[in-house]
Amino acid sequence: MKKLIIGLLVVVGLTIGLSTPITQSFSGVENVRASHQIKLHGANNVRDLGGYQTATKQKVKSRLLLRSAKLADLTGKDEQLLVRRYRLKTVVDLRTPAVIKHTPDAKIPGVQLLKDPVVSDKTMASVNRIATVSGSKSMVKLYQSFVTTSQARHAYRQLFLQLLKAPSNRAILWHCSAGKDRTGFGTALVLTALGVPQKTVYQDYLASNTYNKALISHQLSALKQQGVSRQAIERKKETLVVKKVYLDAAYEAADKKYGSIQDYLTKGLGLSKQNIAQLRQHYLK
Repeated sequence: MKKLIIGLLVVVGLTIGLSTPITQSFSGVENVRASHQIKLHGANNVRDLGGYQTATKQKVKSRLLLRSAKLADLTGKDEQLLVRRYRLKTVVDLRTPAVIKHTPDAKIPGVQLLKDPVVSDKTMASVNRIATVSGSKSMVKLYQSFVTTSQARHAYRQLFLQLLKAPSNRAILWHCSAGKDRTGFGTALVLTALGVPQKTVYQDYLASNTYNKALISHQLSALKQQGVSRQAIERKKETLVVKKVYLDAAYEAADKKYGSIQDYLTKGLGLSKQNIAQLRQHYLK
């Protein structure tokens, strides 16, 4: 648990010093069933997207599409669970190059690891600077960058290419630091491509507030014990939680640049109608 708490200090790469329960509200907490959670000792916010229903009443297949926070501290039992139960084949690491270098993922025998940064170190530094003034504004900028920057579009395209070529019985897992922002938007894209209704997409996204709640509380409590001002703690909290308005910012950027989030998939990421059909055939039942 201590390693997990330290690990979340890099959440979206934000650099304000931290480490832990301030009473706080987690608005928009999910209706996602607990059955989606994969309980690991060395990783947080790990979930299986299996079971979500599409608008056409199909369901996402279980044990194929996994999302999580960083995997640097996996235990041997964690690795065995991922390999034996989920037949994990590929891990896509969406973190910045600097963070990947500082806390590399655990190497799991037989599992391919793909470094696929959504955000550059330079963009993250810019987000960090904004966070010293406004946590919420920094998050809005981060989410907009998921749509507006060529690096993010390339990274998410690479994620979909991995999904398209994955074996039919092997899982693929994508993650960032806390499994909530870059992972959250990537998951929203995957579920959207599969035809899952937007309401469910947002519920899955907001579920990170539930799965990260204990760690966030520890970090904020530590700041209070260190004598950090209430205003600074509040700014930090804005970067540790997920909010509907953050995901809205990405959707609005997609609407403005491409016409819709669906058009972002085709025009922004270059996915064809055939690609979308292949994804649905592969991952839906």
